[in-house]
Amino acid sequence: MRRSGKIRRGLSQTYNDMKNIEAIESKKIVHEMVVVAFDMCSSSKILEDLTRTNSLAQYDLLLKNLQLWLAANAKSAGFVLYKFTGDGWILIFPKERVTGVGLMAFLVKLSKKHVKFRQDFVDGYLESMPASVGLTLGIDLGQVRKVTFATGEVEFVGRPINVACRLQTAVKDKKPGPDYRCLMSRKVYNEFMRDVADFHFIHADRVLRNISGGEKYQCCKVDFTKAMG
Repeated sequence: MRRSGKIRRGLSQTYNDMKNIEAIESKKIVHEMVVVAFDMCSSSKILEDLTRTNSLAQYDLLLKNLQLWLAANAKSAGFVLYKFTGDGWILIFPKERVTGVGLMAFLVKLSKKHVKFRQDFVDGYLESMPASVGLTLGIDLGQVRKVTFATGEVEFVGRPINVACRLQTAVKDKKPGPDYRCLMSRKVYNEFMRDVADFHFIHADRVLRNISGGEKYQCCKVDFTKAMG
């Protein structure tokens, strides 16, 4: 039993190290965070297609390489690689380390890297290319609570995580295509993006399900495709 406990603690520590958890001040419970949630479009269609040709290992390579790239860039970009969601990740940035220019530059870099990994590992194995194969992103700002379990594993809870995830999903609700497009809360726009000149921000509204005040949620949308070249 003791050995098993050590193994669990070891695994938890390795996972927390990969998440760059030291970026979060250890003594504080409540933190002001910028939360970024992103998802890969048409993952279910891609998985079904790869299954037909016994090529699912290619999708594994996409996920593993993207995770390694995120972990390698977490410290320099100033985020915690918080959680894998099945089709993407949630990233958490301490507010004091965020600038609008820096955040947008990182998200463009992430988008370009996703294109490269998808082309390297997946595209050549598909029988049919889905109409949308890019990333969708959602961003919110606010207080989150850090919860440390007995195993040493660290989790976060709070409205910004829920809103960022709902905004990411809502990218797909309206045309044009969702690839490499982002919805952010007005709080994020007002705090960081008003002086970011290289992107065109459009005010919008969306229905955010299961979010208080989400019946006609006011947000901003931005398209990364031009910046990606």
